[in-house]
Amino acid sequence: MLLVFLVFLPNIVLAQIEIKSEYIPKSSYKDIDNKKNGGTGGMKTLQGKIQLPFSIKKDPISNRPIAWAIGMEASYASLENKNLSTNLILSEMLNAQVGLIHFRPISPKWSILSTIGVGLYTSKLRKISFDYMLIQGGVLFIRHTQKNIDWGVGAAINNALGYPMLFPSFYFDWKLTGKYQFKVSFYDDFLASASVDFNDGKYRLSLIGMANGLSSLTEKDSKKVIFVNRYSSVGIKPEVFINKSLSLSMVCGVTVMREVFFQKRTLKALFFEDDVYPHFSTSAYFSMGVKYGF
Repeated sequence: MLLVFLVFLPNIVLAQIEIKSEYIPKSSYKDIDNKKNGGTGGMKTLQGKIQLPFSIKKDPISNRPIAWAIGMEASYASLENKNLSTNLILSEMLNAQVGLIHFRPISPKWSILSTIGVGLYTSKLRKISFDYMLIQGGVLFIRHTQKNIDWGVGAAINNALGYPMLFPSFYFDWKLTGKYQFKVSFYDDFLASASVDFNDGKYRLSLIGMANGLSSLTEKDSKKVIFVNRYSSVGIKPEVFINKSLSLSMVCGVTVMREVFFQKRTLKALFFEDDVYPHFSTSAYFSMGVKYGF
Protein backbone atom coordinates (compact mmCIF):
# COMPACT_ATOMS: atom_id res chain seq x y z
CA MET A 1 0.00 0.00 0.00
CA LEU A 2 1.60 3.24 -1.12
CA LEU A 3 1.65 6.26 1.12
CA VAL A 4 0.95 9.48 -0.81
CA PHE A 5 -0.22 12.95 0.02
CA LEU A 6 -3.96 13.56 -0.04
CA VAL A 7 -5.67 16.62 -1.54
CA PHE A 8 -9.27 17.65 -2.12
CA LEU A 9 -9.22 16.97 -5.83
CA PRO A 10 -10.69 18.44 -7.96
CA ASN A 11 -11.64 21.42 -5.71
CA ILE A 12 -8.10 22.73 -5.25
CA VAL A 13 -9.22 26.39 -5.19
CA LEU A 14 -11.67 25.98 -2.28
CA ALA A 15 -10.80 26.33 1.39
CA GLN A 16 -12.29 23.24 3.03
CA ILE A 17 -12.54 21.52 6.38
CA GLU A 18 -13.85 17.98 6.74
CA ILE A 19 -14.28 15.87 9.89
CA LYS A 20 -15.44 12.27 9.79
CA SER A 21 -15.81 9.38 12.24
CA GLU A 22 -16.29 5.69 11.40
CA TYR A 23 -17.38 2.65 13.36
CA ILE A 24 -17.02 -0.98 12.27
CA PRO A 25 -18.42 -3.47 14.84
CA LYS A 26 -16.46 -6.57 15.79
CA SER A 27 -16.36 -9.58 13.49
CA SER A 28 -14.33 -12.79 13.27
CA TYR A 29 -10.65 -12.75 12.31
CA LYS A 30 -9.59 -15.17 9.54
CA ASP A 31 -6.04 -16.16 8.59
CA ILE A 32 -4.61 -16.55 5.08
CA ASP A 33 -6.27 -19.98 4.88
CA ASN A 34 -9.64 -18.32 5.61
CA LYS A 35 -9.85 -20.11 8.97
CA LYS A 36 -11.10 -18.54 12.20
CA ASN A 37 -8.77 -18.57 15.21
CA GLY A 38 -11.25 -17.41 17.85
CA GLY A 39 -10.21 -13.76 17.62
CA THR A 40 -12.45 -10.82 16.82
CA GLY A 41 -11.87 -7.20 15.96
CA GLY A 42 -13.65 -3.93 15.24
CA MET A 43 -12.51 -0.41 14.48
CA LYS A 44 -13.26 3.21 15.31
CA THR A 45 -11.68 6.06 13.35
CA LEU A 46 -11.57 9.84 13.59
CA GLN A 47 -10.41 11.74 10.51
CA GLY A 48 -9.85 15.39 9.69
CA LYS A 49 -8.77 17.26 6.55
CA ILE A 50 -8.00 20.93 5.97
CA GLN A 51 -7.14 22.66 2.71
CA LEU A 52 -6.23 26.36 2.73
CA PRO A 53 -5.49 28.08 -0.61
CA PHE A 54 -3.29 31.17 -0.18
CA SER A 55 -2.83 32.22 -3.82
CA ILE A 56 -5.38 31.90 -6.63
CA LYS A 57 -5.16 33.41 -10.12
CA LYS A 58 -7.01 32.59 -13.32
CA ASP A 59 -5.09 31.41 -16.36
CA PRO A 60 -6.36 33.52 -19.32
CA ILE A 61 -5.83 30.77 -21.90
CA SER A 62 -7.50 27.78 -20.23
CA ASN A 63 -9.76 29.80 -17.88
CA ARG A 64 -8.65 27.45 -15.09
CA PRO A 65 -7.09 28.49 -11.77
CA ILE A 66 -3.42 28.73 -10.91
CA ALA A 67 -3.47 27.89 -7.20
CA TRP A 68 -1.19 27.37 -4.22
CA ALA A 69 -2.53 25.73 -1.06
CA ILE A 70 -1.55 24.17 2.24
CA GLY A 71 -3.09 20.77 2.96
CA MET A 72 -3.28 18.90 6.26
CA GLU A 73 -4.80 15.51 7.03
CA ALA A 74 -4.90 13.26 10.09
CA SER A 75 -6.55 9.89 10.77
CA TYR A 76 -6.59 7.97 14.05
CA ALA A 77 -7.84 4.40 14.29
CA SER A 78 -8.55 2.40 17.43
CA LEU A 79 -8.56 -1.31 16.58
CA GLU A 80 -10.75 -3.10 19.11
CA ASN A 81 -9.16 -6.55 19.11
CA LYS A 82 -10.01 -9.54 21.28
CA ASN A 83 -7.93 -12.74 21.52
CA LEU A 84 -5.51 -11.43 18.87
CA SER A 85 -1.78 -11.00 19.53
CA THR A 86 0.29 -8.01 18.41
CA ASN A 87 2.06 -10.39 16.00
CA LEU A 88 -1.20 -10.44 14.03
CA ILE A 89 -2.60 -6.93 14.41
CA LEU A 90 -1.87 -3.59 16.07
CA SER A 91 -4.17 -1.85 18.56
CA GLU A 92 -4.02 1.73 17.22
CA MET A 93 -2.78 3.72 14.22
CA LEU A 94 -2.10 7.36 13.45
CA ASN A 95 -1.56 8.83 9.98
CA ALA A 96 -0.89 12.58 9.71
CA GLN A 97 0.31 14.66 6.77
CA VAL A 98 1.05 18.28 5.93
CA GLY A 99 2.22 19.64 2.62
CA LEU A 100 2.31 22.29 -0.07
CA ILE A 101 0.04 21.87 -3.12
CA HIS A 102 0.36 23.62 -6.49
CA PHE A 103 -2.11 23.39 -9.39
CA ARG A 104 -1.30 24.98 -12.77
CA PRO A 105 -2.85 24.67 -16.27
CA ILE A 106 -0.27 24.04 -18.99
CA SER A 107 -2.71 24.05 -21.94
CA PRO A 108 -6.49 24.24 -22.49
CA LYS A 109 -6.73 20.45 -21.99
CA TRP A 110 -3.89 19.70 -19.56
CA SER A 111 -2.99 20.75 -16.01
CA ILE A 112 -0.24 19.78 -13.61
CA LEU A 113 -0.65 19.11 -9.88
CA SER A 114 2.43 18.94 -7.67
CA THR A 115 2.79 18.29 -3.94
CA ILE A 116 5.59 18.16 -1.40
CA GLY A 117 5.21 17.39 2.27
CA VAL A 118 5.92 15.18 5.25
CA GLY A 119 3.84 12.44 6.84
CA LEU A 120 3.73 10.55 10.13
CA TYR A 121 2.63 6.88 10.02
CA THR A 122 2.86 5.27 13.44
CA SER A 123 1.27 2.88 15.90
CA LYS A 124 3.34 4.14 18.84
CA LEU A 125 1.69 7.37 19.90
CA ARG A 126 3.78 7.59 23.07
CA LYS A 127 7.04 7.17 21.18
CA ILE A 128 6.83 9.32 18.06
CA SER A 129 10.16 9.56 16.23
CA PHE A 130 11.64 10.29 12.80
CA ASP A 131 11.66 6.52 12.16
CA TYR A 132 7.92 6.73 11.50
CA MET A 133 8.00 9.81 9.26
CA LEU A 134 8.15 10.01 5.47
CA ILE A 135 9.19 12.76 3.10
CA GLN A 136 6.72 12.57 0.24
CA GLY A 137 5.63 14.39 -2.87
CA GLY A 138 4.52 13.91 -6.42
CA VAL A 139 3.63 15.30 -9.82
CA LEU A 140 0.38 14.49 -11.60
CA PHE A 141 -0.47 15.42 -15.20
CA ILE A 142 -4.25 15.80 -15.50
CA ARG A 143 -6.14 15.59 -18.79
CA HIS A 144 -9.47 17.47 -18.93
CA THR A 145 -11.15 15.20 -21.47
CA GLN A 146 -14.65 16.65 -21.07
CA LYS A 147 -16.37 18.98 -18.63
CA ASN A 148 -17.26 16.01 -16.44
CA ILE A 149 -14.23 13.74 -16.98
CA ASP A 150 -10.67 14.23 -15.75
CA TRP A 151 -7.92 11.65 -15.65
CA GLY A 152 -4.25 11.82 -14.85
CA VAL A 153 -0.96 9.96 -14.56
CA GLY A 154 2.24 10.86 -12.80
CA ALA A 155 4.69 9.81 -10.15
CA ALA A 156 4.82 9.93 -6.35
CA ILE A 157 8.02 9.84 -4.33
CA ASN A 158 8.62 8.83 -0.72
CA ASN A 159 11.11 6.97 1.43
CA ALA A 160 8.82 4.17 2.62
CA LEU A 161 11.48 1.61 1.63
CA GLY A 162 14.16 3.42 3.61
CA TYR A 163 15.41 5.37 0.58
CA PRO A 164 13.78 7.74 -1.97
CA MET A 165 11.71 5.79 -4.48
CA LEU A 166 9.40 6.77 -7.35
CA PHE A 167 5.99 5.10 -7.65
CA PRO A 168 3.34 5.42 -10.38
CA SER A 169 0.37 7.62 -9.52
CA PHE A 170 -3.07 7.66 -11.14
CA TYR A 171 -6.14 9.89 -10.96
CA PHE A 172 -9.67 9.61 -12.35
CA ASP A 173 -12.79 11.71 -11.78
CA TRP A 174 -16.10 11.31 -13.62
CA LYS A 175 -19.44 12.83 -12.64
CA LEU A 176 -22.91 13.61 -13.91
CA THR A 177 -24.74 16.47 -12.19
CA GLY A 178 -28.37 17.47 -11.84
CA LYS A 179 -31.17 16.10 -9.70
CA TYR A 180 -29.73 12.63 -10.30
CA GLN A 181 -25.97 12.46 -9.85
CA PHE A 182 -23.35 9.82 -10.55
CA LYS A 183 -19.70 9.97 -9.55
CA VAL A 184 -16.61 7.76 -9.75
CA SER A 185 -13.30 9.04 -8.42
CA PHE A 186 -9.93 7.56 -7.62
CA TYR A 187 -6.70 9.08 -6.38
CA ASP A 188 -5.57 7.77 -3.01
CA ASP A 189 -8.99 6.38 -2.10
CA PHE A 190 -11.81 5.03 -4.29
CA LEU A 191 -15.37 6.35 -4.27
CA ALA A 192 -18.40 5.54 -6.43
CA SER A 193 -21.85 6.99 -5.82
CA ALA A 194 -25.33 7.40 -7.28
CA SER A 195 -27.37 10.23 -5.75
CA VAL A 196 -30.70 11.99 -5.92
CA ASP A 197 -31.48 15.48 -4.55
CA PHE A 198 -34.67 16.54 -2.75
CA ASN A 199 -36.27 19.83 -1.76
CA ASP A 200 -34.31 22.03 -4.19
CA GLY A 201 -31.01 20.42 -3.31
CA LYS A 202 -31.26 20.78 0.47
CA TYR A 203 -31.21 17.00 0.94
CA ARG A 204 -29.34 14.27 -0.88
CA LEU A 205 -29.61 10.49 -0.69
CA SER A 206 -26.76 8.41 -2.12
CA LEU A 207 -25.80 4.81 -2.64
CA ILE A 208 -22.03 4.72 -2.24
CA GLY A 209 -19.12 2.31 -2.43
CA MET A 210 -15.71 3.27 -1.07
CA ALA A 211 -12.28 1.81 -0.36
CA ASN A 212 -9.62 3.33 1.88
CA GLY A 213 -7.16 2.43 4.60
CA LEU A 214 -4.30 3.33 6.91
CA SER A 215 -0.65 2.28 7.15
CA SER A 216 1.88 2.34 9.98
CA LEU A 217 5.66 2.06 9.90
CA THR A 218 6.65 -0.36 12.66
CA GLU A 219 8.87 -3.31 13.59
CA LYS A 220 8.21 -7.03 13.71
CA ASP A 221 10.80 -9.65 14.68
CA SER A 222 13.41 -6.85 14.81
CA LYS A 223 12.72 -5.94 11.15
CA LYS A 224 11.20 -2.77 9.76
CA VAL A 225 7.78 -3.45 8.23
CA ILE A 226 4.56 -1.68 7.22
CA PHE A 227 1.30 -2.60 8.93
CA VAL A 228 -1.63 -2.24 6.52
CA ASN A 229 -5.29 -1.88 7.49
CA ARG A 230 -7.49 -1.47 4.40
CA TYR A 231 -11.24 -1.79 4.06
CA SER A 232 -14.09 -1.47 1.55
CA SER A 233 -17.68 -0.56 2.36
CA VAL A 234 -21.02 0.01 0.66
CA GLY A 235 -23.97 1.85 2.13
CA ILE A 236 -26.71 4.46 2.07
CA LYS A 237 -25.62 8.05 2.67
CA PRO A 238 -28.19 10.72 3.60
CA GLU A 239 -26.80 14.25 3.50
CA VAL A 240 -28.22 17.59 4.66
CA PHE A 241 -27.00 20.91 3.24
CA ILE A 242 -27.42 23.50 6.00
CA ASN A 243 -26.30 26.25 3.63
CA LYS A 244 -23.96 26.65 0.64
CA SER A 245 -20.92 26.07 2.86
CA LEU A 246 -21.96 23.54 5.51
CA SER A 247 -23.21 19.96 5.12
CA LEU A 248 -23.81 17.03 7.48
CA SER A 249 -23.83 13.38 6.43
CA MET A 250 -23.98 9.83 7.72
CA VAL A 251 -23.51 6.40 6.18
CA CYS A 252 -25.14 3.13 7.19
CA GLY A 253 -23.96 0.03 5.38
CA VAL A 254 -21.73 -3.01 5.28
CA THR A 255 -17.96 -3.47 5.42
CA VAL A 256 -17.48 -6.11 2.75
CA MET A 257 -13.71 -6.41 3.24
CA ARG A 258 -11.16 -5.45 5.92
CA GLU A 259 -7.64 -6.80 5.49
CA VAL A 260 -4.95 -6.44 8.17
CA PHE A 261 -1.38 -7.58 7.60
CA PHE A 262 2.31 -6.81 8.01
CA GLN A 263 4.23 -6.09 4.81
CA LYS A 264 7.98 -6.05 4.26
CA ARG A 265 9.48 -2.70 3.33
CA THR A 266 10.74 -4.01 0.00
CA LEU A 267 9.93 -3.18 -3.61
CA LYS A 268 8.71 -6.70 -4.29
CA ALA A 269 6.28 -6.65 -1.37
CA LEU A 270 4.78 -3.33 -2.47
CA PHE A 271 4.14 -4.29 -6.10
CA PHE A 272 3.49 -8.05 -5.93
CA GLU A 273 0.63 -8.74 -3.57
CA ASP A 274 -0.59 -12.07 -2.26
CA ASP A 275 -3.94 -13.48 -3.39
CA VAL A 276 -5.28 -13.71 0.18
CA TYR A 277 -4.44 -11.70 3.30
CA PRO A 278 -5.55 -12.11 6.92
CA HIS A 279 -8.91 -10.38 7.20
CA PHE A 280 -12.10 -9.90 9.16
CA SER A 281 -15.46 -11.27 8.10
CA THR A 282 -18.26 -9.02 6.87
CA SER A 283 -19.51 -6.48 9.39
CA ALA A 284 -21.72 -3.42 9.60
CA TYR A 285 -20.40 0.05 8.78
CA PHE A 286 -21.43 3.42 10.21
CA SER A 287 -19.98 6.89 9.75
CA MET A 288 -20.84 10.52 10.43
CA GLY A 289 -19.24 13.57 8.87
CA VAL A 290 -19.33 17.33 8.60
CA LYS A 291 -17.89 19.38 5.73
CA TYR A 292 -17.39 23.12 5.57
CA GLY A 293 -16.18 25.07 2.56
CA PHE A 294 -15.39 28.75 2.48
